[in-house]
Amino acid sequence: MLDEEKIKLMTKVTIYEKHEEMGDMILSKYYREDYVQYGCLKTLVATTFCYWLTVAVYILLKFEKVLEDLNHIDYFKIITWLMAGYVGVMAVFYLYAFVVYNYKYAKAKPGIVLYNKWLRKLVKLYEEDEAKDFIKSGKVKVYSTIGGDEDIEMELPPEGGTK
Repeated sequence: MLDEEKIKLMTKVTIYEKHEEMGDMILSKYYREDYVQYGCLKTLVATTFCYWLTVAVYILLKFEKVLEDLNHIDYFKIITWLMAGYVGVMAVFYLYAFVVYNYKYAKAKPGIVLYNKWLRKLVKLYEEDEAKDFIKSGKVKVYSTIGGDEDIEMELPPEGGTK
């Protein structure tokens, strides 16, 4: 016999999984702080790479001028300017990443909570059906919490006597 409530829940869960496959489902593995920190770390690594790549390309484009001024350059001033620019770029991109990843997590959280609610309800319905099937078959499922993760099936004594 088909249970209409289980079918509706399975349909909702499947639709959510299909539409949010790469988005919210990935976020559900993380706590907010971990997700934001991981996103900011990725942003800082990418920003570092891009900043120094941009500096290298600029130097290559102006290489002739750099070679002409090689003996007259104030290296301390250049390094200070490059590092100040690096820190400034890193600060801007870090703040931007912090805001974006917090927003993405906050936007996805209600959907994840609803998805988990549907899954818990679906599991509960399946457990109820399983319990009914065991009762109909004359067996009882016993969960042993002391000896490990084993499930034991026992037959019920016949009504009116002991076994």
